[in-house]
Amino acid sequence: MRPRAALAAPLPAALLALAACATLPDEGFDPVPRAEAPFFDPLVFFAGMSTGRGELDKVVSGTVPLRVESAGRMLRPGVLELEQVVFEGDKPPRTRRWEIREAGEGRWEGALTDADGLVELYAKGNLLTISYRMDGNYDVTQRLTLSPDGSRAYNELKVELMGVTVAVLAEEIVRG
Repeated sequence: MRPRAALAAPLPAALLALAACATLPDEGFDPVPRAEAPFFDPLVFFAGMSTGRGELDKVVSGTVPLRVESAGRMLRPGVLELEQVVFEGDKPPRTRRWEIREAGEGRWEGALTDADGLVELYAKGNLLTISYRMDGNYDVTQRLTLSPDGSRAYNELKVELMGVTVAVLAEEIVRG
């Protein structure tokens, strides 16, 4: 038998080789330009109903359509509960829940059923950045850009393992 260290040695090279496979789609998505206004407040944007549609590109399994149906409600002032039903390709739908609470000017924090620990949110102008870690030491970063009229947001999500991108989502989220 070979020692574990010898088996683990090819892993970083394999991850690096796969990193080029997860990319944003070339067409069908129009990113929203970044601006100082309107300000992206997730407690406002995600209150009520919204629907996201996009493409999820995973290194190991390719690109699949993704749809997310969301319902947000204020639990108390400064705290939003967001329930999402995620439809990913041919998989059965799954439900996940967020709880987001104010944590200072332009900052929020909370919990997500997919996260392993604290979820952190930061807004600068119409750009909202969300960061958290998932089980298996996957680091997730989302950058959502709010449209000028506040009715939709463009979401770019990136999942990394050991600093290598293993999945990318491009999604448009529409309120109402």
